[in-house]
Amino acid sequence: MNEDTTIGEMLDALCDYFDEELERQQNVLVVCRAIGLAARSQDVEYLEARTEALQLLLRDAIEAEQRRLELVAEVVEWYQLPTEEQTLTGLINHVPMPWEQRLREFQVLMRATLESTRRLVRENNQVLRRSMAVVTRTLSAMAQCQPDSHGQYDDQGGDAARLRSAPTLIDQRG
Repeated sequence: MNEDTTIGEMLDALCDYFDEELERQQNVLVVCRAIGLAARSQDVEYLEARTEALQLLLRDAIEAEQRRLELVAEVVEWYQLPTEEQTLTGLINHVPMPWEQRLREFQVLMRATLESTRRLVRENNQVLRRSMAVVTRTLSAMAQCQPDSHGQYDDQGGDAARLRSAPTLIDQRG
C-alpha cells in the first residue's frame, strides 16, 4: 500500500481478506461433508464432482495466500512486531478495537472450521480406505474366477477352464 494508506485501511483490508478466507474454508468444510456422504453412498459421479470443487477451493486459497502475506507484512511492519509476535494472536494483542474484535472472532471461527475439516478428512480417509480394500479384495476374488488355460486341455482337446468361486466375492457387500 502507499504512504497515504492508514493503518485503519490496512486493518480493514486484512480483516476483509480474513472474512473471505473464512468463507472459503467453511466452503471446504461443506464440500468435505459432501465427499464423505458420496463415498458412503458410493456415488462415484457426485464424489468426482465434489472432489473437483474441493480442488478449485484449494487452488483459490493458494492463490489468495500471496495477498494475505502482503497484508500481514504491512501490518507487522506498521506495528514493528518482533518475530515471536508475528502471529494472529500477536496482531490481536496490538491492534485497537474494532479490529481486535474482528480478528479475534475470525481466529475462533477459523480454528473451529479447520478442526472440523481435519476430523472430516480423517473420517473420509477411513471410509475411502475401507472402500478401496473391498474393491481390491473383490478384484482379487474375480481374478481367481478367471479361466486358467496355460497349456491345459480338456478331454475334447479344447482349453480347460478352471473356475474357482470365492465365497468372499459374495460376502463383501454383506
